[in-house]
Amino acid sequence: MNAAVTVLTSVVVSAVVASIFNLFGQAAERRSRRKELIFLKALELAKANREFMVMVADKTGQKAKIADYVVYAEMYYLLLHDLYDKGSLPEDWQQTTKKMMDATFGEN
Repeated sequence: MNAAVTVLTSVVVSAVVASIFNLFGQAAERRSRRKELIFLKALELAKANREFMVMVADKTGQKAKIADYVVYAEMYYLLLHDLYDKGSLPEDWQQTTKKMMDATFGEN
């Protein structure tokens, strides 16, 4: 009888430990997938923004300063990340975006 209790206790403990590790793994995977999704959407928005700016410049005949995709992707990633985590954009997002663009193109 004593051996049966020991075996049963071992089985229960190992099941609980395995479940805890599984929960941590699932949480880590969800965080990773969320970051990947935000990154992919930021790239899509950066591409769309750049294509839109080129189209507007072509249609209006105006010159446009267009940064590399990575600059826009970073901007969108930061904005989407805050939007997802906090439910709103940061209060100073317009100033932060302007600083990023000024750093890329130089002050006008």
